[in-house]
This record gives sequence, C-alpha cells and structure tokens, in this order.
Amino acid sequence: MVGDDGHPVAGARVEVAGTPLGAWTSRHGRYLIVDIADGRPTIRVRHRGLVVAEEEVRVATGRRTRRDFSVGAIHPARRLLESGQVEMAAALNELSPSVYFPRRQGADLTSGVRPFQLRGLSPDHTLVLVNGRRRHATAVVHTSGGGAFPGSSGVDLNAIPAQAVARVEVRHDEGATRYGSDAIAGTVDLRLRNTVSAPEFIASVGRHAPDEWADDGQRYDLSANWGIDIGRGGVLNLTGALSERERTNRAGADPRDQLLPGDADFVDDGIVIRKNHEVEQPNHAWGDGASSNRMLFANLELPVADAPDAARLYAFGGYSRRRDQNPGLYVRSLDDRNWPAIHPLGFLPSFDADTHDLLGVAGLRGGAEDGWRWDVSAEYGANRIDIDIDNTLNPSLGPCHATPCAPGPDGMPGTADDPGLPNRTRFRAGALENGQLSANADLARRFDLGLGGGDATLALGASFRRNHYVIVAGEPDSYADGFHLSQSGGIAASGSQPFPGFRPSEAGRWGRSNLGAYAETTAPLRPDVLASAATRYEHHGGVGGAMSGRLAVRVRASDHLTLRTSASTGFRTPALSQTRYGHVAAGRRENADDPENQAAYEVGAFPLASPEASALGAIPLTMEKARSLGAGFALTPAENLHVTVDGYATEVDDAIILSNPLSSAHVERLLANFAAESIRFFLNAVDLRSYGVDATVGWRRGIGDSSRIELAAAANWSQVRGRCPNDDISACVRENPMLRSGSAQAYDAFDVYDLEEGRPDWRGVFTAGLTTGAWHLGLGANVYGSQEELRQLGPAGDPALVRLLEAKVTWDAHISWDIGRRWRLTVGAENLFDAFPTRVDALGGILPYRSTSAMGFNGRYIYTRLRASAF
Repeated sequence: MVGDDGHPVAGARVEVAGTPLGAWTSRHGRYLIVDIADGRPTIRVRHRGLVVAEEEVRVATGRRTRRDFSVGAIHPARRLLESGQVEMAAALNELSPSVYFPRRQGADLTSGVRPFQLRGLSPDHTLVLVNGRRRHATAVVHTSGGGAFPGSSGVDLNAIPAQAVARVEVRHDEGATRYGSDAIAGTVDLRLRNTVSAPEFIASVGRHAPDEWADDGQRYDLSANWGIDIGRGGVLNLTGALSERERTNRAGADPRDQLLPGDADFVDDGIVIRKNHEVEQPNHAWGDGASSNRMLFANLELPVADAPDAARLYAFGGYSRRRDQNPGLYVRSLDDRNWPAIHPLGFLPSFDADTHDLLGVAGLRGGAEDGWRWDVSAEYGANRIDIDIDNTLNPSLGPCHATPCAPGPDGMPGTADDPGLPNRTRFRAGALENGQLSANADLARRFDLGLGGGDATLALGASFRRNHYVIVAGEPDSYADGFHLSQSGGIAASGSQPFPGFRPSEAGRWGRSNLGAYAETTAPLRPDVLASAATRYEHHGGVGGAMSGRLAVRVRASDHLTLRTSASTGFRTPALSQTRYGHVAAGRRENADDPENQAAYEVGAFPLASPEASALGAIPLTMEKARSLGAGFALTPAENLHVTVDGYATEVDDAIILSNPLSSAHVERLLANFAAESIRFFLNAVDLRSYGVDATVGWRRGIGDSSRIELAAAANWSQVRGRCPNDDISACVRENPMLRSGSAQAYDAFDVYDLEEGRPDWRGVFTAGLTTGAWHLGLGANVYGSQEELRQLGPAGDPALVRLLEAKVTWDAHISWDIGRRWRLTVGAENLFDAFPTRVDALGGILPYRSTSAMGFNGRYIYTRLRASAF
C-alpha cells in the first residue's frame, strides 16, 4: 500500500470484510492474506483508525491474487463499473465532484473528443497518467466548444476501456514536481489491472427513454478481461472492449423558411402544428452523435529471475480506434451555402472522425529492499484523427455534381484558372496527430535517520521527452475556392461546409524536446509528523526552463484525526498545437460598386508565426506558472465513519487562450496588406485564481455475516476569478498593444462570464449501497448547482440580461443479482426521473438546451448488464 505521496505505508490493516482474516502492512507497504475462500470478497484497508480503501476482489483457490491499495482520492473499478457510464470521462464526472465533463454539441471535432476540467481550470491543466506514466494529449484543438478555455486540448479518456482499470487516483498538489508540465490543477492516474484472474466478460445494452422525446441512443457494449499467470509471479492482464452507440436528438422543429421564402412550418414550442414544406422535422440534430469504438489493452509484469529481489520487467499500453459521426448545424435549401441541384431539401453535415490512439510503455525495475530501488522505462504514445466531412458540399464549386463548372477567379468558365473540380458531398478534410516519445529513470532509497518515526525516503529521477504535432492537408476540393456565384448572385463561400479542409500552407510536422530532473525526500520529523519536500527542473526547447517545488506536512493529531497541508509551484509549457495550429476559411468582402466581384478574405485561427497574426501584435507564448496552497484533515469521529475536508487555492500566471475572432475597422487597417479580415490567435491572456473546498463523507456498517450498508457523499465548491483588484477578470486581461486603440477584444465580457459561471459553483455526489446475500441495491444522486448565463451587455459593457440556469439533481439506481459465483445480472437507470437542464430554446427553439451542462440533456437511460466469469 502507498500513501498520497507515492511512498509505502506501514502499519495499515488489510482485512477481508465479514471474516477474521487480515494482515498488517510491513514497512515496505506489503501484506499477505491466506486461506481466503473462492468468490468476490470485499477487501478493506484501515490506517490509524481511518477506512482508506475498500474494493471487491475476485479470488480463486490455488491462484495468487495481487491487489495494490493507495491512500487518496481513489475510485476503484467496482465504482466505475457500477456507475452505469461506459465512457471513462463520464464515469469520473459522476464519481468526483471536482471533475466537470460538459457534453459539448455542435462544436466541430470537440463533439467527439469532449474535454474535462478539474477544479474549474483548463483541460490542459490536468495531467493524465497511466500507471504513473504521462499520457499524450488529443490531437484536437478545441477551437469550437472549448468553453472558458478555447484552444485547449486535454486528454481523451474515452480511449481507455473501463474494465482495464483497477482504480483511478485523483490528486491535486504533487504532480508538477514529480511529473512536470501540465499538472497545475492536479493529476488523474489510471491504474491498470495487474492481477491473475479468470476470464471475465461484461455485456450491456441500454437506451435513452425520456418522457417528452422519442426513445433513442441505443448502446451496446461488450468487454472482457483475463489475468494470465506467467511463470513464477508473472502476470499478463488483457482487456478488450467494443461499443456501438446510436445518436440522440433533442432538437426542436425549425420555424424558418426552408425551400422558398414564406414556406415556413407553423411551429409552437418546438412542435410542428402545420406543415408547409417537404423538409422533415426536426431537420437539426442536437444530442450525442453516433460512435463505434474498439479497444485492446494489456498490462504485463514478469520477474527476470526466481530470487525475491529479482528485477521485474513490465510493459503496458493499448490501441483504440473510434469512429464518431457528429452533426453540424443544418443548412437550409435556400441558404447561399447550398445548391438545390445537389441537396434539394438542404443538408445536415456530419463530422466523421476516425481516431486512432496508441500507447506503449516498457520498463525494468529492481534493486534491494534495503538499498537503492531503480526503475527505467521508455514510452511512445500518439493520437491521430482523420477528418471527413459528409453530406455536405463546397458552395464555390457550383451546382455541378459530375462535371466541373466553377469559373475560377476570372469568373469565366473554360479558362486556365478554372479549378477543374466537380462538386461532391463528402470530402477528406485532412488529419491531426499529436504524439510523444519519452524515457524515464528513477531511483529511490530508504534511510534510517534515527528520528523514531520510521525510515526517510530519498527519490531522484530524470526524464527526456520528444513531442510532435502534425497537420495533414485535406484533398484540394475540400478547401478550394471555385469562385462560382451563389444562389443570390454573390460569390459563394469556399470549402466543405461547415469545416473546410486544412490547406497545404497550414500543414506540417513540428517537434520539441524536453529534459527534466527531480529530487524528493520524505522524512518523519517525529512519530506523528511526516514532512516531504520536492523540487524539479525542466527545460523545453524553444521555450526555456522552469523550476517547481513542493513542501507538505502530515500530522497525526490522534488515532482519529490527521491534519495535512502543502504548498507548491507548477508550470505548463505551451503545447505545440497552440504554437502551430492554423485553420483558415475564405469569406467574401462586399463591394458596393461591383456586387458580383466581391474580394476574397480569410477568417479563422492563424498560427502565431504567420504574418497576419504578427500584424496584430502576436508574440511567442510563454510558460504558464502557478502557485498552490492546500490544507485539510481526515477524521474518523465514529466507527466506520470517515470524513475529509480540503481547502485549496491555485494562482495561474499568463493563462493561454485562443482569442476571439478579432474584427473591427482598426483590425482591418492593421491587416490592410493581407487577405484577412477576422483572425484568431493564441496569447497569454490573463492571470487567474481558482479556490474552493472538497469534502467527502463515508460510512459503512456490516449487518450480520452477509449484509452491509454503505453511504457516501462528496461535494466541491469552487470559484475561478481574475487575480487583480476586485477579482475582476475583465480588468486583468492583457490585450496586446496593437489592439488597445481599437474595439476588438481578445477576451471579452462574455468570455469572462463563461469562465466564472460556465460551470456550477458547487457540485455534489451521493451514493448508497445495500448488499445482502446475492443481492446488491445501489442508489446515487448527482447535484449540479445553479449557474448564470450572460445574454446581453448594457451600454457601459455591464451585464444587462442574465439567464439563471437552475440547480438540478439526477438520480441513478441499479439492482444486481449474483447468480452463483460466475454470473452477475444488473438492471439500472441513469437519470431515473428524467431531469433536464434549464430550457433555453436557442436559435428560435431549435436548440432547446445548452450543451455546457455536465448533466447532459439526453434524459433517462435504462440499461441491463451481464457480468460472467469463466470459473
């Protein structure tokens, strides 16, 4: 067993619930329990009067089962699987209130790779680990739907099968000194299963069944896990999973004209009362897209010799492939972006993303228990997304689907500047790839300093990392500008709608290297006081170096009360994607003197090094730097009652965001020498402060020999504010000097409101479980506090119209039946009482709910799950 500092915990009691069997951990954190009967007993860990972990373990006669435990914010596999959520990020959102996972829709690629936040900070501020090794970020740059931190990337948790995970450890304050960049808000460590166990299969099927909408979103999931005994003490744990999800739709009917002016359906409250055209309603899709996922993960540990202290070879990783189909916004037949000859009733474009995710880690660790312990490893990980836009067209190529008819810049077909491309309804828009290659070396040794509280520990380590980022250009007709006139006579928009392909000028491959080293020591200053100190230095090519440090103290005030406090610094290096990403579309500038000869201009995200961004004063990004303070306690006021409370405050300097589209008369003057009218680029925009409180309460009690009841609650209250007078973020924003004299704002009042109110100030989770014999009944509640949405600004720039998004509660329930020792049948419901977010009826009622809520808006989900063991 290890503590929240990653070091072994001695003197913890590990016991089999409901039996006299148990053992105490040694000074190396090891334990051994023998003579456990076949089945799935609950293993409980107590340390100094505190219940710190509890997990159901599969045990078989004649087989050795290994189970590691950790003290901290831990979510075991049992809780992940019982949540009813199959996606890892969605399950974690329901288990940890400090995690926030909004279900973004209509947000281009973000709809398929949705980022999560920790303690209200950017998705980029959370470092995700697998078995303690840094995981690569997604290749997607969240330019659309990025929320309060546009331009972030984060990690795609949904590329990892839930059944492969033994537990998830969420920690908040020690990541930067041990692992380096990105751990400003904390770390999420996915610990893979590493036990010998019989083949186990889980099959589930579910469907959304809301009261006021049609049933949809059918989902099928199948996964299997097998822990294979290899040699003496070796294990190979394999997990495979596949899932199929149909789309959901909560869109209201479109009340606008569709085919001809004046032909709109008569719509009331999103329902068609009288039909006036042929377009099927609803023509939009507002919900989860269709998804197909395949995953295979493995975790290997193998001693290289029979000696007790023999080195151990380890390797783990996996591959996943997910195909997502997420709709954009509907383009009406009479819209200038459409050609009725190709789409007579208009079209609903689809983002078809083919995501490949690969992770491979191999290493060797060993050393004597009373000497130096060492660990060396190498890792490669990459995320690639190939992007197709389906059921669409390129308006500028004209209404011809078979023979080219676009005239080119001279407006005359048949001349040399014709693009020679017919229109199409599907385009390859290009690809994005993000990856890393890394090597790590760690040393650790325990020392007896004669302080009377046990051994001190010294840990040293070094790392090398090489990151790369790739943009692959789309096929020419996905970004081509054919200069064909639109339906209304002006020159039509260019590129596949609504996402033109990446241009060759935007494509490329870029790399950056990183070197880091750390030192950490933990020592008992006295029997009841444990102190630790750590420091780390990193140097990033092209960016510079940074030093971080951490001090922490844990005091056992009594057998029932433990106090803890820490102070740390951290940093985050600008991602390669933030320095290199560019995606530009062509628009048209009106010419009153010659309406049919409109000048082309460019809009979109421009790389920092581009001449256009430089003209507006863009400068190289610098590191984000952070400081954190934390203090809390763990208390056992009564038998089996466990309480923790932790307060925190984190300050971030130079937070990086993608600017708003900058467009004004002043911007036009600055861009007079370029074919650009509205541009976005990354900048170190603002200094932030995140502060709040995390609290948990847990109570367990046995009832007789075969029953127990469990109650748990967790809550998070948090605030994000600017670090300036009166915490006013708008006063903190550092507009670059070139823009200060104009009206364009890189980060405006709406952005500020989204940052402060884009998530509830408080979140809560409650769970209750009753186990009796072969039956288990579970009940849960997710509480989402109220939040505000800015709708309109007053003349002075103050909020003039604010909508209250009310607090909501979703209830979950399930019942499980153990059919013998090999089968478990579960029937359950997520959002049992069919709660929805506050209705907003955006776009004339077409989009009834905001997609910024983590509770989602699909409504009730009913599922059944069968879990089977081979023996």
